[in-house]
Amino acid sequence: MPHKLTAAALLHRLQPFGAEAHLALAVSGGGDSMGLLALAAEAQKLDYAPRFSVLTVDHKLRPEAADEAAQVGDICRALGLPHYLLAADENLSQTGIQQEARNLRYRLMAGWCAAYEAQALVLAHHQDDQAETVLMRMARGSGIKGLGGMAPRRKIHTEAGPLLLLRPFLNDAGDALKNIAAAAGLPVIDDPSNEDTRFERVRWRRLLPKLAAEGLDAATLAEMAATMRQTQAALDKKLTGWLETHADWHEYGVLCLPRAGFEALPQAHQQRLLGRFVQYFGQHAHPLKRRKSERVLQHMANSPFGGAVLGGAQLRWRGDTIFMGREAAACPSPLALHDGDGIWDNRFRFASEKADKKLHLAALGQAGVQEMRNRGVVFDKKLPAVYFAALPGLFADEVLINCPVLTKTGGKLTGFEVSDVYHNGFYGHIFEHGQG
Repeated sequence: MPHKLTAAALLHRLQPFGAEAHLALAVSGGGDSMGLLALAAEAQKLDYAPRFSVLTVDHKLRPEAADEAAQVGDICRALGLPHYLLAADENLSQTGIQQEARNLRYRLMAGWCAAYEAQALVLAHHQDDQAETVLMRMARGSGIKGLGGMAPRRKIHTEAGPLLLLRPFLNDAGDALKNIAAAAGLPVIDDPSNEDTRFERVRWRRLLPKLAAEGLDAATLAEMAATMRQTQAALDKKLTGWLETHADWHEYGVLCLPRAGFEALPQAHQQRLLGRFVQYFGQHAHPLKRRKSERVLQHMANSPFGGAVLGGAQLRWRGDTIFMGREAAACPSPLALHDGDGIWDNRFRFASEKADKKLHLAALGQAGVQEMRNRGVVFDKKLPAVYFAALPGLFADEVLINCPVLTKTGGKLTGFEVSDVYHNGFYGHIFEHGQG
């Protein structure tokens, strides 16, 4: 039975984040997020509460969205909470618009959290949201990972950097937060997209009452998801041990696996590893569909040489080795250098003693690979050449200066270096990435 939702209960669920922490709250103005806002406003009165900041994203999909966001800002100021409006900086296509909007939200909020040193983003997802997610993934033929639904804590990686998501209400009934918002007298903004049956989630939402009448209610689905996450965690621990014993992380940001050892694993374990690698290297929020992973693994079993591009992840196999890395075309936008440390493409750590607005990191690309060859640089022939273009190049405007991973130097930039990012604990990080 879920505990009663109070400000103190919220802070308990947000542990270990305490008085020294800074947390962002995602508040759209809907009933659920306004309930979160009401609880946070009460929680801030307690001396052991984190510092809260409220973020609202205007996707610029509806003309009235800006006024609605401003309304949320007025409410936050009345409650004594700082509010920040994050406006879309790109036009969203009408194809897969909900996923695009989601990616945009997380990118903007990740960028804000990095700039304002917020340790995590708190979301108002609840038991009904979890049930909808599980049903959607069931329909797609997801395995253990997908059926685990949303995780209470999850680190994602966006173009703006990593972002830790906290979902403290996954075990709470769907109307709990709405009731809190109503009790606090907070107005609620209704987004018409929540009733638009063109969207898959809305259609499943409408089916939930009928499923509940047959015994498959939101609480049952959420309990199943929790069981799947426990099963997944046990499997991940086992597979992490296997990777630590058998795998090799190449300094070019490529994972190398012994083919015989991989193919000797049970198929369910192969699928799990493949799915995690695709999520890590492709930086995808959703797991690889089981049917697709089965097709790839069948192709691998039948072909001594081959490969596949899976959502930004580049898979190759030849001889006795399987390789997994990044597709060059899916590498992030150019990253301007700054003082201190940073991470590029979730694979390489860079350090610089000074900033230079002209200098940036970007994927080397085929032209950059050829340029480095022309300079006499020798690439590691143990790797398929397809991975070279995804190496980080150091550019001044559009001119390639160097590829620090290859030459071990930053060239004209004093004190600049790049190295592969995870020497220790990398395999556990793979399983952490993209959880639920």
